[in-house]
Amino acid sequence: MFTEKGIRGGISVITKRFSQANNKYVHNFDASKSIKHIIYLDCNNLYRASMVESLPYGGSEWISADLTLDWIQSIPQDSSEGYIFEVDLKYPEELHDLHNDYPLAPEKMDIKFEDLSEFSKAVLSGIKLPSTKLVPNLKDKKNYITYYKNLQFYSKYGLKFEKVHKILKFQ
Repeated sequence: MFTEKGIRGGISVITKRFSQANNKYVHNFDASKSIKHIIYLDCNNLYRASMVESLPYGGSEWISADLTLDWIQSIPQDSSEGYIFEVDLKYPEELHDLHNDYPLAPEKMDIKFEDLSEFSKAVLSGIKLPSTKLVPNLKDKKNYITYYKNLQFYSKYGLKFEKVHKILKFQ
């Protein structure tokens, strides 16, 4: 059950609702304005990329949660042992503007009508059914389950470790 709680799937997000290109390939090109291109990215090869990673095959055991950030950072990317952590993470306020378009550590959340923006409320006009979604957000994380490589990445980009609850080590 522990590892299953860490499975989240992939996110689908549009970080900006409107953008206008300005370059020689568009019909309303204005040479007096700065050049701007729009690129569409469909990162749908993420599943294949994950399939080249090692899979756990045995030797799983709970290890001490009294480990330091330095120890976590010292685990080699190509380690023969893997680790799944349950941690509390702090999302520092000073990162919010920088990470606003694509926050780290997405969470499954039950979205309620009152959680929506005024625009979204108007679009839905009264539909009040809760819905579970994978949500990138800037909130602190409690009991967040993640793979050690993700944890190293989150730390590199500024998330702070508050507490380690559990660590599952495996071959």
